[in-house]
Amino acid sequence: MAKRQKPVFLPPAQDLRLKAVNLKKGYPLKLEPAELRRLESVIERAADALHKETAEKLRLLRAALNDVAKGDRADQAMRAIRSLSLDIKGMGGMFKYPLLTAFAKSLNDFTNSIDYPTPVQLDIIAAQIDALYVVLAKHLQGSGGRTERALLDALRQATARHKGSRARF
Repeated sequence: MAKRQKPVFLPPAQDLRLKAVNLKKGYPLKLEPAELRRLESVIERAADALHKETAEKLRLLRAALNDVAKGDRADQAMRAIRSLSLDIKGMGGMFKYPLLTAFAKSLNDFTNSIDYPTPVQLDIIAAQIDALYVVLAKHLQGSGGRTERALLDALRQATARHKGSRARF
């Protein structure tokens, strides 16, 4: 049996830091308050674009759900639901919408656990999409209140209970 050697950790080379941080054009590792405010204002101005883009993705989610429910291109529609929910999940965190991220993650995790949803699973997917609509329409930034947390918990319980049971169209 070979004797286990202790791992040796090497510090990163200085050229890696220079590749990661462009000191001529970019921002330093530690942002000054003025730079931070400027970046935050850019993100706030982009919030309108977030709403428009997210609303379009939600419309596409609803259309894909309808296709699955009708059995039209169900496999392609499920792939679209997975992809769109992942996109929305990523957008929520950047713009201070953790509830958007949480509901989109729940939807994405659930749809990744099934191939073709049963009628109950379709209802759960629809409820998750409805929750995303509400978060966006009400501009629910932050972690939400008791109602939002209860809904998220209820959806988690429903997805845990109904994932994995599959129906074929």
